[in-house]
This record gives sequence, structure tokens and C-alpha cells, in this order.
Amino acid sequence: MKTKDEIIAYFNNLEEVKRIKELEPYIKNNPEISAKFKELKSIQKKMVAAKEFDQINQYSVYKKQYDDIKNELFDLPFVEEYLELVDYVNNILKNLAEGINYLIDKEING
Repeated sequence: MKTKDEIIAYFNNLEEVKRIKELEPYIKNNPEISAKFKELKSIQKKMVAAKEFDQINQYSVYKKQYDDIKNELFDLPFVEEYLELVDYVNNILKNLAEGINYLIDKEING
């Protein structure tokens, strides 16, 4: 089993993570793009809440707003690349977390 530091070093050395770090300043230092990302996150939270409380109509309204903003952001090629890379890396992290949970469960439950 790898140590925490080895896992962190592994992720920091992934080409996808390096590229994310290169693109982040363009997003964070651009007030318009940064504001759109904040708005996107806010709407995403509203979508989750609406879905959890079975507010189908409200969810649809939020989903449309979310898709519209996301499409605006995707008009900028580096933003699209950034979001795709973040999604890819998040999937790797999710798989790693599931693997760790499996190993812990196996160790505890035999």
C-alpha cells in the first residue's frame, strides 16, 4: 500500500494535473470566467437540493440555467479542456477512494 505522500506525489505528477494547474490561473484571474464558475456551482447546489426534495419542475429550471452557463463556458476552448481534465482526475480520485474503502472493509470484515 502506498503512503499518503506517495499518492499525493503520484497525482501531482500526472500530466492532467499539471495541465489543470497551468489552466487555473487563466480561469481564476479572469473575473468574468470566475464569476460564471461561481454561478455554475451555486446553480449546481440548487439542482441537487431540488432533486433531493423531488421538485422536478424547479430542477428542470435550474438544469436549463446550468446548461446555458456551461455552454457559455465551453465556448472558450481552454475552459472546456480544464473541465474535462478536472472530471477525468476526479474519476481517478473516486476510483482510488473506492479501492481504499474496499481494502479497509476487506481488512475489517475478513
